[in-house]
Amino acid sequence: MKKTITLFLALCLLFSAGALSACGETVTDDRPEYIEQEKDTTKEWPDEPGFFDPTYDYLVKGAEFAKDSDRMKVGYVVSAANFLYDEFDRAFRSWANRMNINYTGMYVPTGGSLDELLSTIETYASQGYDGLLLDVDSNAYPTVVEKCESVGLPWISCMSQARNSGAAYAYGDTFVNGELIGSSTGFDNYQVGRWMIEKLDSWRLENYPDVPLDRVKVIATDFSLAAPLHERVLGAEIAWAEIHPEFGAYNPSNQENPSNFIITDLPGIDQASAQTGVTQMLTEHASTTDVWLIYGLFDDLAIGAANAVEAQGFDDNACVVTFGGSSLIEQWDSGIESSARYAMFTAQTIMAEPLINALWSYMTEWKTPETIWPDWTVVWDKGDVFELSAEDDLNTLYQVRKVVAGADGKPIVKEEHNYSYLRLLPEWIDKENYKVYTEWTDLYAYGPDASGLYDYEPVTDLDLYESRATVPADYKEYPPLG
Repeated sequence: MKKTITLFLALCLLFSAGALSACGETVTDDRPEYIEQEKDTTKEWPDEPGFFDPTYDYLVKGAEFAKDSDRMKVGYVVSAANFLYDEFDRAFRSWANRMNINYTGMYVPTGGSLDELLSTIETYASQGYDGLLLDVDSNAYPTVVEKCESVGLPWISCMSQARNSGAAYAYGDTFVNGELIGSSTGFDNYQVGRWMIEKLDSWRLENYPDVPLDRVKVIATDFSLAAPLHERVLGAEIAWAEIHPEFGAYNPSNQENPSNFIITDLPGIDQASAQTGVTQMLTEHASTTDVWLIYGLFDDLAIGAANAVEAQGFDDNACVVTFGGSSLIEQWDSGIESSARYAMFTAQTIMAEPLINALWSYMTEWKTPETIWPDWTVVWDKGDVFELSAEDDLNTLYQVRKVVAGADGKPIVKEEHNYSYLRLLPEWIDKENYKVYTEWTDLYAYGPDASGLYDYEPVTDLDLYESRATVPADYKEYPPLG
């Protein structure tokens, strides 16, 4: 790794200069309620832990377990304000309304202050809160989790995994950004990078199959200060090197890559930084390039990259992809078409459902972070604290300590845990299909005849997409330790 890692959130979204006010700000919401179904009053628990059951009566457990009144009180604590967090705020409120949860909205500390955030957690505990949804700086999770547990507040991390991110290690040839300290939902960032390259190469083959590969350049935007984002770039570069080995092998250095794979490591995570970085690469390689394949890590960087492409007049022979999509949807709605052609997207309502329902399971003492979603426990990445190699015995690829194997070839475990990682199913969207997919997410989250978050032609087929992934086989397989 080229820089100190884990300074920002897993999605590394923009920090806002202005913060929302804390504790008690009234947040209005006009999202529709889920279509009511007859409640089965004989059920002790919902059908599945961590998922909403429209036939379950959430009133009973709320009255039994709530610290204050008959509704469990939940807040959403984030380190930074951003459009995506606003969308999650709305999604959490919608699910909470159906679960007898008093959801008090999103809190952002002034200037991202960790001290203020920790103080607010103490305040929440004294005000009778029952649990917290967390989207905090990935480097701060150990401290924030310690505070939540010291004041007795159940919690769950949202868009980023909660890891001991100051203690990265290598499990064989796999980089691990510190052991898990809680169960979560999300995506495999390494796999995300691979998906991006596969999409870009597919677009190239469909549109420019006769352009020689030595006249094709891949530009990957990076922010290597953030380990989860950098893992996406790592996955992208390795995938490109595997698909086109004639241009060189993967190298962990951002300065030594396959000859037609360019990484621009940005100084910031905003559109302007991406536009500047991509413009420089477009200019430097213009004379040797006919087709541009560009990976923007998330929406802001993708839009910045597309702006650079447009300014250089390369729209027709460039493709920008990203992981996200909310901002691209806004652009497509407004009629803007650019080289930002595809996004791998999961609606916030789909991701919010298991998060707030898992927290409900914790608050009612039905499940714990070590018993929720047991099938989704990765046998070698479930929070175990491993015996690691000496400080001077590092993995040559990642320059971090290595997991030590015992006589049986499996890792030596010093402290065992069983945290799970529920995978979500993202979908590729473009300007042709995004309205169908987003309306399907409204159907799933709100039911038929409700307006939902999106205002396109309604979708009626609930089987059009899947909301849940299947457990990957490699969840149950130990990678070789070497």
